[in-house]
Amino acid sequence: MNINVHKFGGTSLKDAPFIINVANIIQQQNKPMIVIVSAMGKMTNALEEIVKSVFYKKDNPTEHLQKIKNYHSEIIYQLFHLHHPYKAKEVETQIHPYWQNIEQYINQPVSSPYGQIYDQIVSIGEIVSSIIVSEYLNTIGIYNTWADIRKILITDNHWRAASVNIPLSQNNFSEYLLPLINDQSILLTQGFIASTAHHYSTTLGREGSDYTAALLAYFVDAKELTIWKDVDGVLNADPRYFKNTQKIDELTYYDAIEMTYYGATVIHPNTIKPIQNKNIPLKVKSFLNPSTQGTIIHHPKNYQKITTYSYLPHQILISLQSNDYSFFAETHLHKTFQIINDFSVKINLMQNTALNFSICTTNDEIIIHPFIRELQKHFKVLFNENVAILTIRHYTPTLLQAIVHDKEILLEQRTRHHVQLVLKEKK
Repeated sequence: MNINVHKFGGTSLKDAPFIINVANIIQQQNKPMIVIVSAMGKMTNALEEIVKSVFYKKDNPTEHLQKIKNYHSEIIYQLFHLHHPYKAKEVETQIHPYWQNIEQYINQPVSSPYGQIYDQIVSIGEIVSSIIVSEYLNTIGIYNTWADIRKILITDNHWRAASVNIPLSQNNFSEYLLPLINDQSILLTQGFIASTAHHYSTTLGREGSDYTAALLAYFVDAKELTIWKDVDGVLNADPRYFKNTQKIDELTYYDAIEMTYYGATVIHPNTIKPIQNKNIPLKVKSFLNPSTQGTIIHHPKNYQKITTYSYLPHQILISLQSNDYSFFAETHLHKTFQIINDFSVKINLMQNTALNFSICTTNDEIIIHPFIRELQKHFKVLFNENVAILTIRHYTPTLLQAIVHDKEILLEQRTRHHVQLVLKEKK
């Protein structure tokens, strides 16, 4: 079978008209297909606020939850009330147990690490979203089978950024989901979430639904994978930070991997490798303009290099020195990386000199301060907050000068084709 995989992010599902638009897009695609959906709108952020309220005992988590329930109820009402009012009650009944799961975390004492609570609560966003979308599609005649991806994708317990056991997950998919796919079928499931072998929910990192889609495409040897975004394709820079951006019509797998690794946010960094391994084309298309070409990531016959810019805000630059001012040697590096691993810190840039070792990472309020305190037990630690990483691929000296002439550069790295700069952000 030539199976196509389609992934729709939260923005494409933010309200009833947008969900109706997604339904129209799905109806126009070739079957069989697998559809992966994210939590609706900004629900991941909203659920994160509940986690913070529960863990840090601030605000009122019940009020946060009520706003989330009202948001989904309004979408359900708008989708079903005119022609299928009975269905609205059925959908509300289906999702009610998941709100009760969150209420249990709100009402019981905190007894688990932050990341574990985070994954149990935040994962509900994807489950509820997928139930609503699946039921709406079935109601209007786009028949689909709903599946809980947490029974398929098995991970470690690296909370908030779990690693997938790919062989085990592929076996699960082949045993439980593949038999459900036929020539005219639609299988609908969730992105971003998975579970441990002990059935605790896990998440794959922000924007991890792209990675879910890539894994499922890999499992079924998909004909192609399409990720639907609110942009016309992959741009050479983030329009939030750069003017006069250009759409890229074609990208190699290699260039796409590098762009996402260095911070391009249009695709999750882990997405490309699974589909590259089986030479599955990835299309990035606009759900607002579905008839436009978008960007295709594959092995193009002719490819012209294009200058790309990646900007990672909200970073912190941490510099370490040995307490006795000796060289920062291999034993120091070993201890440093041990602490980095213990705190699950993702390094976005690193540099070492004779006396210093510096890393730049996302300034995650949950882990950064305890991470720094642990480093301070072993090293002299200096750090700069409010910094960003700018990466330019295929740069020229003239171009570089024009971009950074008025910016404060704290750290710089260059190769023949890339330059990375840690810049002080303007408050």
